[in-house]
Amino acid sequence: MDIVFRVVLTLALLLIPMGLYGRAQESASSWCVAVWYPSSDHPGGYQSLIDNTDVIDVVSPFWYSPLPDGGLNPRSGAEDAQKLAAWREAGLLILPTIVSFRMSAMIEDPAVRAAHVANIVALVGRMGYDGIDIDYESFGLSTRDAFSAFAGELSDAMRAQGWLLSVTVHAKTADEATWTEGAAAQDWPRLADAADIFRIMAYDYHNLAGAPGPIGPPGWTKDVLDYAASVTDLSRVWVGLHFYGLNWQRRSAPVAITWEGVQRWVESFGLEVQRDPADMEAHVELHVSGLPRQNVYVADSTGLAFKLDLLQEAFPDLGGVTIWGLGGEDPANWDVLRQYNRGECQFREAP
Repeated sequence: MDIVFRVVLTLALLLIPMGLYGRAQESASSWCVAVWYPSSDHPGGYQSLIDNTDVIDVVSPFWYSPLPDGGLNPRSGAEDAQKLAAWREAGLLILPTIVSFRMSAMIEDPAVRAAHVANIVALVGRMGYDGIDIDYESFGLSTRDAFSAFAGELSDAMRAQGWLLSVTVHAKTADEATWTEGAAAQDWPRLADAADIFRIMAYDYHNLAGAPGPIGPPGWTKDVLDYAASVTDLSRVWVGLHFYGLNWQRRSAPVAITWEGVQRWVESFGLEVQRDPADMEAHVELHVSGLPRQNVYVADSTGLAFKLDLLQEAFPDLGGVTIWGLGGEDPANWDVLRQYNRGECQFREAP
């Protein structure tokens, strides 16, 4: 009996880790790549999307904004029938984004909030979308509870129809998020519980309001995902990737710039692309007689590969990425994503 007991115990100890590993592998088997469109003023953004539908799973067109009465305002170019047909033919899931940079009494008034939920549900049904993406940014801390309630109510309504709800949030590494009131006002545990997909805008660490530096440092991104892992299942988290750059000029506010534009400088003026081993984001300084001094950080395939390798090692269960900055990006970025692909996107099975 003693021998039998030890054999059974040994098998049990072996099988338990295998079971845990199997579940981890199962959750990591889904890998989704999404894009926001349009996410730059570059005219080539749509072509980038169409050229890379083999690696893209989800498109979120910035097509709507909320109205004070709970209605929805279609933005310029919304509900483009030709684009919708092309995306559907490519097999992409369509989760249009409702974007707002001002939260109003709409969310705090239960009746208007209910009307807003009903209008969103009606929109998704009318247009045959696969779901919706909510990107409500920079609202006051006083709206925190009301926004969480809204997300929960919308989640119940969407799930009742079998549709997907994506909630997009500011990046932060702790709940209080002292860097901006808008980030602190987003209650990650409640929002993640409501969402099928939880998208984190992990870029603009150095931004238009500050000094030059990497836009999406991998170390900071890891800290953001460490916090996310403490409040939700990472298999539903998609981390935001920037495909653009920022150009800081002396005595003026920085402006967005494409990799394509930076590459023209590099080739025309023989500039050196510098990289800090800690983040590997491309850094170019333009010191040319007759031109203003310029300091640029921009995403490229080398920096992207470095970041994804780090995230793969640290977060094997991460559910995917969402890209901001289509148009004029480094075309090799897409090859990096192809090589990194860890499995089919589970949401491609959606209605």
